[in-house]
Amino acid sequence: MWIGLLGPLIVTTGGDQRVRLTAAKQRSLLAALVVQADDVVSVDTLAESIWETFPPASWEATIRNYIRRLRVALGPEAGSRIVTCPPGYLLNAERDEIDLLMFETLRKAGLAAARACNWPLASARLTEAGALWRGTPFADVPSRVIRNAHLPYLEEAFLAALEARIDADLRLSPSRAADVIAELQRVTSRHPERERFRGQLMVALYRCGRQAEALAAFRAARQFSVVELGVEPGPELVALHQRILAADEGLL
Repeated sequence: MWIGLLGPLIVTTGGDQRVRLTAAKQRSLLAALVVQADDVVSVDTLAESIWETFPPASWEATIRNYIRRLRVALGPEAGSRIVTCPPGYLLNAERDEIDLLMFETLRKAGLAAARACNWPLASARLTEAGALWRGTPFADVPSRVIRNAHLPYLEEAFLAALEARIDADLRLSPSRAADVIAELQRVTSRHPERERFRGQLMVALYRCGRQAEALAAFRAARQFSVVELGVEPGPELVALHQRILAADEGLL
């Protein structure tokens, strides 16, 4: 079984058979079970995830019916993973069967490798973690309750993992700098407020002999910070700018 929520919902069962959950509330129900896999999810929590505000009068019976239909849709093997455990239900799943859990496992392993200065392992694990992302998590899960509870953390964790992976790539070899410039240009455009990406772009450009472009990248970062945020860039970015101005060979 494989359940993916880092993008549109994907469910595959034995033999890579794709399961299509066309009912919106069924997708919300499965997502509510997946985000707390191997923990009992109370019927109250399920009701909040499915209906968000006021459930129908017969909501407990409706949830039992939804669970029955979900088990049937998943098939005998996967459907049996949804276990009735008062006061709710539990999804039995291994970490390598859910992309959310795999992402966390790989992300933590990559960050631990980075702390140990094991840059090849850090790059490899963080690359694997990033590869699990297919788009915005919970893209076709209609529950705002689930998205509000989990999406901010996941998006921050993804960006922090991406920053750490690019750091590892830059530390592996100076030649990696050219490989990440285009990626950094895209990500700084999408997330101009994250100064770590800005600094990585400046370093990558400088290592490729593009000092003028590295300095221009700082000017763009400063303009955004001053105009949009009302503050000067942080001290690390300013110090990096001074080192590039001075043609510091240590950055190579």
